[in-house]
Amino acid sequence: MSLITIVTGLPRSGTSLMMQVFNESNIPVLTDGVREKDENNTEGYYELDDVKRIVKDNSFLQNAQGMVLKIVCPLPLFLDLNFNYRVIVMRRNMNEILTSQEKMLNKNQQGQRLNLSKIYESHLSKMYSFFEQNKIEYIDVFYSELVDNPESVINGVIGFCELTSEIEELKSVVNPSLYRNRDEKR
Repeated sequence: MSLITIVTGLPRSGTSLMMQVFNESNIPVLTDGVREKDENNTEGYYELDDVKRIVKDNSFLQNAQGMVLKIVCPLPLFLDLNFNYRVIVMRRNMNEILTSQEKMLNKNQQGQRLNLSKIYESHLSKMYSFFEQNKIEYIDVFYSELVDNPESVINGVIGFCELTSEIEELKSVVNPSLYRNRDEKR
């Protein structure tokens, strides 16, 4: 049984960028192209529609062996523990996540920010506990560090995932101009 590589994180945390990195790697990505790129993700989302139903049906994981799959937080709690995983957790400043989400949804959520932040932090906490309880190896990758210092961060991903890909190919997908909603106070 081969390893499944999961890219996860809160919505708007950089999961699509990490999937773009893997798309240039020697590990195939599992996507279906149902969700097309748009002005919020100009390079694409790299998603698999089946993931939306993971709570009731995670059988698609059988087809993910030896591949990379994006499963946003908190959905990794529904992984089939009969498979082996390694996980890249994309992290991003919470204000940046919330601002990015507001712009994407075209909705001012200022009054709900504190509540959303607490919900998101709870999702992350439960996900990390799940990984630790089930001995699932993971690394955190901070979106700001990936954009600001792609070579160093991607070298860490190469080591963690035992990639044989060339660093130049992988870091070529990182486009700092797409880092919008940067929180200068971070």
